[in-house]
Amino acid sequence: MKKKLLCTLLTLAMAVSLIGCGSSAPEASNEPAVETTEETGDNGETESESSAASSGDVIKFALISPMTGENAATGEQQYNGTKLAVDAINAAGGVNGKMLEFDVYDDQANTNQAVICGEKIASEEGYRFVVASNSSGCSQAAYPALEGANLPLISGVNTADFMTEQGFSLYMRLCVKDSAQTEQMVGRLLDAGYTKPAVFYSTAETDTTNYGIAKELIEAAGLEVVGSAQVEPATEKDFASHITNFKGAGADSVIFCCEYSPAALFIKQAASLGWRDYGRYGTAGCSNPQLIEIAGADVAEGFIAVASFVADKENAEGAKLDFVNNYVELANVDPGEWAAGAYDAVNMMADVLSKEEAADLEGQELVDWIKDNVSFEGIMVNIDIDENGDNEAANIVEMQVQNGIWVEKK
Repeated sequence: MKKKLLCTLLTLAMAVSLIGCGSSAPEASNEPAVETTEETGDNGETESESSAASSGDVIKFALISPMTGENAATGEQQYNGTKLAVDAINAAGGVNGKMLEFDVYDDQANTNQAVICGEKIASEEGYRFVVASNSSGCSQAAYPALEGANLPLISGVNTADFMTEQGFSLYMRLCVKDSAQTEQMVGRLLDAGYTKPAVFYSTAETDTTNYGIAKELIEAAGLEVVGSAQVEPATEKDFASHITNFKGAGADSVIFCCEYSPAALFIKQAASLGWRDYGRYGTAGCSNPQLIEIAGADVAEGFIAVASFVADKENAEGAKLDFVNNYVELANVDPGEWAAGAYDAVNMMADVLSKEEAADLEGQELVDWIKDNVSFEGIMVNIDIDENGDNEAANIVEMQVQNGIWVEKK
């Protein structure tokens, strides 16, 4: 009989260090709240000695997250969700009296940096598990080094189907995978009566795959994709030619298979060019509140996305509402699935390690025990990990921008 593991919700203080995984990068636009005692080592990296570490026994884990670069806003969400979970657990007495402590490794949403992060984590002693990068590609890149160190890798938001199709036995994910999300998104677009969709997608492997899935589904419905454009978000910021092409092809809707930043720039530039009367549907990467901030609330109004979590305080209750309120107090913005996924991942792992039969398990034995024994009631999703590492209990939320915020679309 599987055991039900419950989340805890409180907020106090915890210890964390930020560790670079490559060349220096500019600071994120909204700096996370970090309280550390820092020293700069010979290699120029930041080393932190936490209050938890100095006070006794701890359970350490690592977080890989893009704290700088193009996707820093999602990294900040992931960091803040992790912080809230650790604060709550430590405030409630920790895990069997042991405090949680985590180190942050900045992969900059870059696969080369993710490899370095994985190698650095693997070279350190004492980590019990790793919370995966927001990027499926970065998680894939970091995995071999972590596997070599027998470290479980758990993700709240890696949607790429390929993550659980490669025999990554130490990997687990909580969210719904891309094929299911894209199928629902295209279905909603077709149900709304759109017949001439275009697709805007990035060079990321996940987004390229989603484009292929969307195209296949549209063609299966007897329609065609009237236009498509692939962009490199790190270097391309002017999408006027793509907008003109889509509009000229008679597109009545655009599917965005990309992160929030290029999607926001596209709809903002389209509005400035006088194109507003088209449907806008995005994959989970678009569901960040930053899309609204970058594009402007008026321009973003009506944008639809599919994801595993939406804050929607009007319809939230219980533990989810508490999480949303605590997150807003911490970060002054609504949480997205990046924050909620990390929050659930940390709470689940902490509760697992509090069980007598799992407390001393490491690596593969720990992952196998989770797959065989754990049902987790999270604030983003309920969790029941299958033998491949997928969450059989995951569900999809359809969300829409209304009056400047993301709400659940009924």
